[in-house]
Amino acid sequence: MKNQLPVILLSLLLTLSFTLPAVADRVKVEQVVLVLWHGLEWAQLDSLHFATPRAIGLLNTRVGGGESVTASYLSLGAGARAVGLNGSAHFYQTEAGRDLYRRHTGLEPTPLVQPRIAQIRAAQTVQYKLEVGALGSALSQIGRSPRVLGTSDAHEPFNWAALVGMDGWGRVWEGSVGTEFLIQDSDYPYGIRTDYQKLSQEVRESKDALVIVDLGDPFRYDQYRSNLVQAQQEKLESLITGEAKDFLEGIIEGTPAQTAVLLLSPYPSQPLANRNFWLTPVVCWGLGEGLLTSATTRWPGLITNMDIAPAVLEMLGVEHSQPFIGRPISVRPVAEAEGKVWMEAMADKVGFHAQYRGHVLRTLVVGQIITYTAVLISLIVNSIAPRWAVRTLQLAILVLLAAPLGLLLWDRAPLAALGLLIGVSALKWKGVSTVRLIGLISLGTALAISVDVLFGSWLMRYSFLGYDPIAGARFYGIGNEYMGVLIGSAIMGWVVTLERLKLSDRQKEVCGLIVFGFFTVVIGAPNLGTNVGGSISAVFGFGSTLLALAGKRLNLRTVLALVLATVVVLTALMIVDDANSQGEQSHIGQTVKLIRRDGLSAILLIIVRKLNMNLRLLRYSMWSNALVVAMAGIGASFIWPSRYIYWLKENHPLIAGGIVGVVIGSMAAFFFNDSGVVAAATCLSFASSSLLILALELKHNLAAPQAYVEDDGHSH
Repeated sequence: MKNQLPVILLSLLLTLSFTLPAVADRVKVEQVVLVLWHGLEWAQLDSLHFATPRAIGLLNTRVGGGESVTASYLSLGAGARAVGLNGSAHFYQTEAGRDLYRRHTGLEPTPLVQPRIAQIRAAQTVQYKLEVGALGSALSQIGRSPRVLGTSDAHEPFNWAALVGMDGWGRVWEGSVGTEFLIQDSDYPYGIRTDYQKLSQEVRESKDALVIVDLGDPFRYDQYRSNLVQAQQEKLESLITGEAKDFLEGIIEGTPAQTAVLLLSPYPSQPLANRNFWLTPVVCWGLGEGLLTSATTRWPGLITNMDIAPAVLEMLGVEHSQPFIGRPISVRPVAEAEGKVWMEAMADKVGFHAQYRGHVLRTLVVGQIITYTAVLISLIVNSIAPRWAVRTLQLAILVLLAAPLGLLLWDRAPLAALGLLIGVSALKWKGVSTVRLIGLISLGTALAISVDVLFGSWLMRYSFLGYDPIAGARFYGIGNEYMGVLIGSAIMGWVVTLERLKLSDRQKEVCGLIVFGFFTVVIGAPNLGTNVGGSISAVFGFGSTLLALAGKRLNLRTVLALVLATVVVLTALMIVDDANSQGEQSHIGQTVKLIRRDGLSAILLIIVRKLNMNLRLLRYSMWSNALVVAMAGIGASFIWPSRYIYWLKENHPLIAGGIVGVVIGSMAAFFFNDSGVVAAATCLSFASSSLLILALELKHNLAAPQAYVEDDGHSH
């Protein structure tokens, strides 16, 4: 325990030094008009230029499962990713419907009700706290029920405004979703169109704190478009867009100054949905000019459907206790012209990476499988391979080792990424030590990732190996892919560096604490985007490396020391993040909030979610193949050559200790992350690649210290 105290204190000190709370100004308004434009596309925003300054962004519309369209609207009101159920948008404002509601719930009906609320609630089989209708409940509890207006009724009822504005029991107190907002017109989809004059009048006369408006026509057009020839599609889309624009202009110019108008598309158009592009435009008038963002994403120009409910309540100054996962939105001040350029570039990059991410990563994994297989074959055969063939295999492994760094640099500096691969090849063919190349690549990778995280993770956001804002699992900080890379590369880079430095044992220990403490902060600091599972993995990986370098074995005592160090580091992170304002807290602060509110059940839900995610990735993800290959490479190193591990410990004892740390860190990454398969695979590759490269040197007489002595005293 004595040896663990410095790392505990250093981790706490560094964590505190990087976690000063950030404060964002919020705008309060008296009324919010939430306009639902189904299938809105970015190109249609070009015509929506009014005198009032606007803030723009993209809305992540991912849901929790089930029928996706209803789920997207339910998610807006729940402040969390909800599960959809067919028929959820069918609300009743007839006496027969109210009788049905009374029979199903035992509650007195309001003017507008959803009798299937029990089924909607039962469908929410998600592994986090979720309450449908949380937005409506929060307002209704203080006597400020939202008003819902408009309908998307077509071949069946679709009352989207009511679905967003209902409370947790499927009740809406104010508004209408009836036919009074429809006009028969044979030129429009399904022969009906929205009566914008009536709808506009109702909105302008409303004094309610929240008015939710369903435009109607855009949804009917999106559902009907497959029946239309291309020319007719373009004609109707232009007509519907123009009428919606006129309606919005009247609302924005005809409402009081203390009103915010929030226009969003809860679900993408069918063409975009078919491409799995789940980002839609969102525009806000009344909060200033700039880019919309939130603490959920920490990404200028990007928010989620989970943020809408808490954002509306904060704009209205409503205190609540609803279990929202999303956070309130804010505006990053940017001139409109600059903001438009930013958004267009961001949308193009995100779409490009989403389209080709699978191809690139699959190529990387397949390349690793082929290379490792070829290396293992060369180790198994009795004959000595030609020197050029062995060097080619080593170069292939080095290129794979450098791939994460190349993918990190590719978007912003493609020439640097290309130069990296060319440089590695040139150095290898010029005879530079393989061990030195492992160290250079590993240390360079660890430092590049760390610098990127410290400056906002902008390289990682647009890397094929980074996180995907469309999938929406993570939006900031360090994702599990690069978290695994960082732990593996930091360990291997440091131990190779130590081989070249003439330091005393004490100096090695102190320097190791500083270096690994820094990388732990990069992974865990709340203001950098805490990766909780990564923080645990870092403590185990870095801690076991320090123990191995100090000549200590893993036993019950040292394992308990690692566990205690983990507890202390996590406690420090929780304390620091808890001191931040709720709107600026990172993942660990939100976790503390959940545990306080839900107790043991919150912890169990987190564990179950992580287990389910890892089991799914093991079955279906290409990363499971990468993990198996890396494990096979390490396992083979213990089998052939028969005394290879002995040789490694004798000639590269520090690297041997580092490999132990990488293996333990990857095991921790697997067990403590909800996509641990990914983190374990990327981390373990640095150990398996190093082992295989050095095994090739020993087998094919490329290493400088080639001889080792068996127990019988004969030199080999």
